[in-house]
Amino acid sequence: MQLQLGWKRRIAILCAGLTLIFTLLALRLGWIQMVQVNRVMPGYQRTLREMSVLQRERGVMLDSGRGQFTDHHGRLLTGRLEWGLVFFPEQHKLDSNLKADKHKRQFKLEQLASILNSRTDSLKAEWQQEQTPHFWTGGGSEPIRLNEMQRERIHELQIDGIDVYPVMVRYPHKASGSQWLGYLNEQPAISGRSDSHQDEVKQPYAMKSGAAGLERTLEPLLRGIGPTLVSRMVGGNGQVISEMQPRVIAPANKHYPLMVETTIDAGIQKAIEDLTQSSGMQEGAVVVLDVMNADVRAMVSRPFYDPQHVDPGNSSSWGNRAIQAAVPGSIFKIVTAAAALENRVVSRNEQFHCEGNYGKYGLSCWKQHGHGELNLEQGFAESCNIVFAETARRLQMEQLEQTADRLGLARAVGWQEQHVAGMPVLKHFDHEEPGRIRTPAVKSDDEGARIQTAIGQRDVLVTPLQAANLVVTLLHEGQVTAPRLVQRIRYADGGTMLEMPLHVSPSAAGKISPATAHQLVSWMHTVVSQGTGKSLQHARWHVAGKSGTAQVMQKGAPKNHQWFIGYGPIEEPKYAVAVLMQNVSPSSSHQATALFGKVMDYLASPK
Repeated sequence: MQLQLGWKRRIAILCAGLTLIFTLLALRLGWIQMVQVNRVMPGYQRTLREMSVLQRERGVMLDSGRGQFTDHHGRLLTGRLEWGLVFFPEQHKLDSNLKADKHKRQFKLEQLASILNSRTDSLKAEWQQEQTPHFWTGGGSEPIRLNEMQRERIHELQIDGIDVYPVMVRYPHKASGSQWLGYLNEQPAISGRSDSHQDEVKQPYAMKSGAAGLERTLEPLLRGIGPTLVSRMVGGNGQVISEMQPRVIAPANKHYPLMVETTIDAGIQKAIEDLTQSSGMQEGAVVVLDVMNADVRAMVSRPFYDPQHVDPGNSSSWGNRAIQAAVPGSIFKIVTAAAALENRVVSRNEQFHCEGNYGKYGLSCWKQHGHGELNLEQGFAESCNIVFAETARRLQMEQLEQTADRLGLARAVGWQEQHVAGMPVLKHFDHEEPGRIRTPAVKSDDEGARIQTAIGQRDVLVTPLQAANLVVTLLHEGQVTAPRLVQRIRYADGGTMLEMPLHVSPSAAGKISPATAHQLVSWMHTVVSQGTGKSLQHARWHVAGKSGTAQVMQKGAPKNHQWFIGYGPIEEPKYAVAVLMQNVSPSSSHQATALFGKVMDYLASPK
């Protein structure tokens, strides 16, 4: 009897427990259906009701929702609407239609293939190769854009399961020298990626992330809040419900996608890309800075890259040479001259004698029989190695290093700021190299190393960005300004999200004196009026600058890096320009000077 009562008690407790569980589940379900159904889901931009509908759809992405870039005039650099053909697979219905009206269906498909300049069988194969909606690619990796005539004719055909939709194309369909912009790559395992960017429909399309350039450094801001999709409703078996028409799904937030306003002038960028092409530049870079604030107006790197077809393992094809350090040659004599003036190791009218050969350290002047008697200014204008070798003997290596640092060399100089928009560090120049003056193995009292360093050889490395900014620094009486690539980020409705204020980039050692800066600017005039830049005397603007030739080795063969850095016009400086032609034949004429002149002539021409 007691045993029976014990079992009954246990069963009662179990029933009560089950009743409580089912009651809680019912209450929870009621709460979800009555209250939470219209609330935005955590990590998404949609309500539970909307998400439940999305789970029964198949879609293709028209726009990733990623932020776009403009130049400083507001002209779009990324993001252009084009038209593409979308296939909506309806396998069972397609087969039945072919049986019911085979000739009419086949005739329309043949017409479509003719419009697309494709074959009927390959068109049908691409249509049926996937069970989800997808763009026609013609066997490639990107949607093929349609022209207006194709759009109109396809619309007239009215083929069920095929339609034309606008698709956001991020990059132009050609290679360019805008490596500073970067590219996108499929990186699904990026840590910290927001859940709001998970696929909202059951299609495994990849959301790409910034892999280089501004695309990478601004990635947290550019992601957006979700894609725009065109979708079709599907049944429980995954088949498209043909009676229900396609619909477009887009995030409902007027602030996104963001718009990044760069400092680039698209017209100048394009013109200089063309000039590097016509000049025969194979490797190198051109940087144009606004003298007023060091903003980058153009930054061209060669070889060009195609952001839609990048091999991540081959950085030479997409790396930005404008921020990669290279041997500077004689443009580094600006630093040596500044150190000599600052430390007063050379008197104003002191004469040096150049016979062409220095007699030690394997050093000689580029002029075979020498320049004869000349002072430091003349040696600067003629880029005389002998004058600067004698000057270097009076300096210490630390004085060269300190002066270089004061002028913004041997350190990253591009704009950056800490703790901005939730990011620990925001940089404008991805993987900017700092350059250097010497390696740790070089001793301070090594006279040969010091002399080689003073003429921009040995271990010295400078980036074209640093070189152009060096000119701006001299024109600003020695104050180093941090070049910018971005001036602000706006919301889609035009409001400002984030300003990027101008920054200085001071050295802990201070700066050179205004008198030294004025002296060097004057000597840059002399380079063009009397020295190695005389070929620039016929330029549209009066320009000034400094040439440089560095001896390097490429795969065991001797090559030259050719440089010319300067500014114009002299009367009212507007632009500072650095030109680097890398790995040029030693017997070649000075192509960097010629290209500098062409760049300045373009900048001087009416726009």
